[in-house]
Amino acid sequence: MNGNTTYAELEIGLSRDASGVYLEELRFSNPESETEIPPLRGETSIDPGELLQHQLDPQAYGKALGEALFPDASITLTGGKTTSLRAHFRQIETAVEADDLHLRLRLRLDPSASELQALRWELLRDPESGNALATSEKTLFSRFIASQDWRPVKLRPKSELKALIAVSSPSDLGEGKKYQLAEIDPDGEIDRARKALDGARIKVAGKDEPLTLDHLIDRLRDGIDILYLACHGAIAKRGNMPALYLQNADGTTAVTRGADLATRLADLARPPRLAFLSSCESAGTEAGTDALGEVTAQASLAPRLAEAGVSTIIAMQGQISMQTVEEAVPVFFTELMKDGQIDRALAAARGRVRERHDAWMPALYTRLKSGRLWYVPGFAGVKDEFGKWQSIVSHVRDGDFVPILGPDIAEHLYGGVRGRAQELAARWDYPMQSHQRFDLAKVSQFLSVRQSRNYAVHEVGDQLKSGIRQRHADLGTGGKIFGAAMDKCLLNEDDPFHILAHHLKARVYVTASTDPLLFQALKKGGRKPKQLYCNWRKTPNNHPKEPPYDGKARRDEPVVFYPFGVDRKDATESLVLTEDDFLDYLIAAADYKLIPTVVRGQLVKSSLLFLGFPLGDLAFRTLFRLIMSLKGTHLLKRHAHVGVQVDPEEHSLADVERARDYLRQYFQTGAGDDAPSIDIYWGSAADFLRELRKQLEKPTGEETEAPEEAEDDDEWE
Repeated sequence: MNGNTTYAELEIGLSRDASGVYLEELRFSNPESETEIPPLRGETSIDPGELLQHQLDPQAYGKALGEALFPDASITLTGGKTTSLRAHFRQIETAVEADDLHLRLRLRLDPSASELQALRWELLRDPESGNALATSEKTLFSRFIASQDWRPVKLRPKSELKALIAVSSPSDLGEGKKYQLAEIDPDGEIDRARKALDGARIKVAGKDEPLTLDHLIDRLRDGIDILYLACHGAIAKRGNMPALYLQNADGTTAVTRGADLATRLADLARPPRLAFLSSCESAGTEAGTDALGEVTAQASLAPRLAEAGVSTIIAMQGQISMQTVEEAVPVFFTELMKDGQIDRALAAARGRVRERHDAWMPALYTRLKSGRLWYVPGFAGVKDEFGKWQSIVSHVRDGDFVPILGPDIAEHLYGGVRGRAQELAARWDYPMQSHQRFDLAKVSQFLSVRQSRNYAVHEVGDQLKSGIRQRHADLGTGGKIFGAAMDKCLLNEDDPFHILAHHLKARVYVTASTDPLLFQALKKGGRKPKQLYCNWRKTPNNHPKEPPYDGKARRDEPVVFYPFGVDRKDATESLVLTEDDFLDYLIAAADYKLIPTVVRGQLVKSSLLFLGFPLGDLAFRTLFRLIMSLKGTHLLKRHAHVGVQVDPEEHSLADVERARDYLRQYFQTGAGDDAPSIDIYWGSAADFLRELRKQLEKPTGEETEAPEEAEDDDEWE
């Protein structure tokens, strides 16, 4: 099994109404079907008390839980037909098998039914076949946790994966000491974790100095992807709150509230993507015992960590045996390093120990739909990636290229366009369908109707500045926030703007963003850029025309063209922001030349690098239509083009293959046989630019498609 496996998705939602009845919703999505299957809703009678009688028989418990989750009670559908939750689940299984798919099964428990978190869902079995659902790699099971954390969750390339092994071994544990808990062997814990995490860049905390909360948080600021935390935990008798046994500066036990840890994690710019909470055989109550059926400290802490921004948590639900840990944990991390899929790796680990009585105890809590930890960037579906890089590098070295920058080129500064749209939609109670909340043009249209267009322009512009301040508090609160941000970017050779300014010396740049970041990057990089934009709105006082330019675009004096306007006080009418703006802009483009002559000439005879456009982005489609309407576009077939960076978090490799076919057809619709071949890059614009810089730095003819190596750093193992 690999990253190309296609998964259907089934989300099971459980809630409880005012009368105490549990309500269930089955929401199924089949990637091989063009039709949308409506969710099925019904009632279920899950009785935690009845399940306790099976607590010593895992198979009986799992079967009873499956029968309760998928009852056979009749449900009347629209039109008079009847079905049941069980029959619907059976139909889903049949459809998945018929299309040769696998199933990603997510359990979403509403806060109104939080008591159901204590059930052993990982023992769940098919109510008819009796097959275990959580130990099969064909059915990937996780507990889905919603979070109000708006920070985007971004994957990292596998070569950059970082892990922190943190072990708390207080000196006052053990027989006859303050805390009657088993002593922790830090060397053994670290050695076991290090072997399990083979392939990641590793740091260790808690071996040479006490693992205080401050020390743990300091180490996590290094941009950690995986936190492997080994420590005792407990549920406080007062308030039923989880706590972890970290250390004071003198090495003694510091009982740390889970809420305090969550608060500190929430303050991090980038919390860990995966927190693996390793049990030290004492993850129960304050007395060090674990009552059957009771949620342990680690499991109880998981929702709090998710709310704090941790994407995925693996926690133990009971006193798991060391034998099970020693067998399952290496399998989990070995499988994880194969394809980065967390839920599949845990299914494989559970499968390895499925016959053991405590195989159900590792539980996966996640706020991710893809379940992926890392990815390998590259050209999806391109047979000769080596040749592709050679062609692109040749165009860049000769200066025969035009970078066309999308709204996500600066996502590391102020966030991605989808996240920004979602944030605005939430702030203004956007009433439309959920998928439209990610479309900035639609949300801006709503704002312009609710308030005014000028207000929408002001709101979106302010969001960029506040986004920079939130992510980069060290830049201060001064008015020249874009300049301060660019000064910081240019100090980092891996930053997209540093690469654009110093390595991609084009004659013409086109940017779909309306901020001054690209212009400042080129200027601060020692070049003399010229800004061009068009006042495209036809009014009694304005007749649209292309902006004048008398010079010749050169590498040291490039042109920066803003097709969608510049966000500054004297040019707000140039902005293309709302859906109406895009429509009016295209109408104007049919009557007037909105692309300057100096830009048109370069576009039709160059390699086009579309960088930072989300899949299906309206700005990308609009720009493409404008470019393909130019005379001489048949010349584009002579060059290699890269387009539409596909977010690995949003799309699988299978999605990329389908996207390539769709975009090829889309391009041909717009330009017929003269449509250029644009290859899709699976990864971020930053990934592409870093790899392009490395290829450019190599002698001519030595470009390679070999995966990038992790940078040398003595602190990392």
